[in-house]
Amino acid sequence: MKTSKILVKDVTNSTLSNSDGVQLQSAIDSALASDDMVFLSFHDVHTISSSFLNSSLGNIIDKYGLNILSKIKIVDYTTSVATFLKNYISDLKTLSPS
Repeated sequence: MKTSKILVKDVTNSTLSNSDGVQLQSAIDSALASDDMVFLSFHDVHTISSSFLNSSLGNIIDKYGLNILSKIKIVDYTTSVATFLKNYISDLKTLSPS
C-alpha cells in the first residue's frame, strides 16, 4: 500500500481561511491521485475554522463522497482540533443524502 503524509502547517499559512483550505484541498487531491492512503497531520495546529474545513475536507468529500474518509487518516492533533474535526465530520454525515 502506497501512503503519503501531508503536514498541514507546511501546506498552508494558517487554518482559518477559505484560501488556506483550498491549498490543503489541492495537496490532498494530489496525494489521493497517487497514493492508497493519505495521513493528514495537524502537528503544531491549535485552531481550525469551519471555513478552512469547508474548503479543504468539505470539498474533498463533495468531490469523492464520504467513503473517501477511509483513505484519509488524520494524525498528530490536539484535543480541541480532534473535537472540532469529529463534530464537523459528524455534521457532514448527518447532512449527507442517503
